[in-house]
Amino acid sequence: MNKQFTASVYIINDQKILLIKHPKLQKWLPPGGHVENNETPVEAARREVREETGLEIELISQENIWVNYWNANSFERPYLCLLEEIPPYKDQPAHQHMDFIYVANLISAKSSSPSESLIYQWFDQKGLDLLEPDVDIFKETLQVLQHLLATFCSIPKKLVSN
Repeated sequence: MNKQFTASVYIINDQKILLIKHPKLQKWLPPGGHVENNETPVEAARREVREETGLEIELISQENIWVNYWNANSFERPYLCLLEEIPPYKDQPAHQHMDFIYVANLISAKSSSPSESLIYQWFDQKGLDLLEPDVDIFKETLQVLQHLLATFCSIPKKLVSN
């Protein structure tokens, strides 16, 4: 099975998390996309957010140790990594995404014009409660959102059924 590297970013601001309406899947997902040749997952994460939302972000660092030498340098570590099963679509066969998932703070509410015209929206717990799992949003996305809201936004964690 073909495996592709991707990067996704959950952006937090004012106890809300930004999601985009994925045009092909018609589900709410974090901004993200494929890691391009000669690009790190961190660079892909920042680029995808800029392209899809026009927003500038600061990744939340979760390092226990930071290395900075001539021959080795640390870069931001993902908050979560997922192996995602992607079904066939048009001429593309089924494949897997190895998704590096980051968490970020919004630097500026003023955005530049995104290069992609996607719908995006800020969600709090009440907004997420209105979404139907596996119809409006994937269950695993909802599970991650519940964890992030509880961890970063001081909102009580709501249990998500499997």
